Amino acid sequence: MPSERLLTVFRQDEERWKKLYNDLYHFPLSRHIDIPIRQLSANRDYPAFFYYTDKLTSVLTDITAEIRKLLAILGSIPHVAVEQFQRACLVEEILSSNDIEGVHSTRKEINTAIDEQGNASGAANVRFWSIVNKYQKLESKEKISFSSSKELRQFYDSFILNEVLRDNPHNQPDGIIFRKNTVDVWSKTKVIHHGVFPEEKIVAYMDEALKFLNDEDISGLVRVAAFHYLFGYIHPFYDGNGRTARFISSYYLARMLHPLVAIRLSITIKKSLTRYYKLFEETNAYGNCGDLTPFIEGFLAWILKSATHVNAILKDKYRKLIEYEKKLHTLNLAGKTDSRIYYILLQAALFSGDGATLEEIASTLQKSSRTIDNRIKSYPQEHIIINKTHRAYRYKLRLDFLK
Repeated sequence: MPSERLLTVFRQDEERWKKLYNDLYHFPLSRHIDIPIRQLSANRDYPAFFYYTDKLTSVLTDITAEIRKLLAILGSIPHVAVEQFQRACLVEEILSSNDIEGVHSTRKEINTAIDEQGNASGAANVRFWSIVNKYQKLESKEKISFSSSKELRQFYDSFILNEVLRDNPHNQPDGIIFRKNTVDVWSKTKVIHHGVFPEEKIVAYMDEALKFLNDEDISGLVRVAAFHYLFGYIHPFYDGNGRTARFISSYYLARMLHPLVAIRLSITIKKSLTRYYKLFEETNAYGNCGDLTPFIEGFLAWILKSATHVNAILKDKYRKLIEYEKKLHTLNLAGKTDSRIYYILLQAALFSGDGATLEEIASTLQKSSRTIDNRIKSYPQEHIIINKTHRAYRYKLRLDFLK
């Protein structure tokens, strides 16, 4: 089959472009989506479609291989260390997703939202509480239904509406389900797309996109990638579209692959932000004729990078854990409890940015928090770092004295 891209040929030869479009659209491995794609004020639209390529298949194979590696690495790392690392990734993921949209946030704010998850009034009073709440459901693989526009709106309200209204009360969705007025999509300095309008079309297109997202006859990761584009194209809300779309992508990735890959998606995209916006713009282009294939390939490449990067990070941390654990044995600690506490503090230093609470350490060792507190207070000050920025202090080992 042709390996050329429609947008490239469009800029070179109109007749060859028309023939290539016909060949690709009717290619036996082509799949059609009943959503028309139109660039800004172009004089016609094209139905969305994609086709399977060797490159697409190769990336899917590579992702599967990386997930096998990830599961093998995780099988060697203590569970408490994995939980600590997962929390650190969650903070960075939410920070990155906010940064992509130009929403200022800090690690302290997100950590506070995590710490306040047991507080029933947190949703109204704590910034990012609702976002953290949903990401934690993602980590536990709790089911969230995305089968209709109404369910999507219900999710949006519980996920990000509080944050949207804090930033600008005028961005309250004012339609029956979504927005009733127009909205422009910007790429830093210019408008690259007009969101679908009127609301009747938004609902119809979104229902079609959600139907596609849940079509198990199509490769799961391909569905996630294509839906990510379609959500951005439809742009159903005045604000919060990007963060909602990335969460939905992460939700499905957590179920299809692993939560650790899912909660590093925005981190990966942020590192390629110019390309991210460019891919949306090129997919919208008139000369691209509604072909989602380049976007799907690009998005799958980001998923692969997320998996590859998390494997590299964990492999390096596990190597250091083994090295430092050997050095712990040379300290001649007083007893078994002290040895186990030091080992947990070592894990906290390597896998968590903030450290572990007394309660977390006590739960792991099945001891009382008072016992852990007394033991830690007896250790040399140069061995311990105490993080006092949280409501509950966090502790980790100071690695310098082991080098």
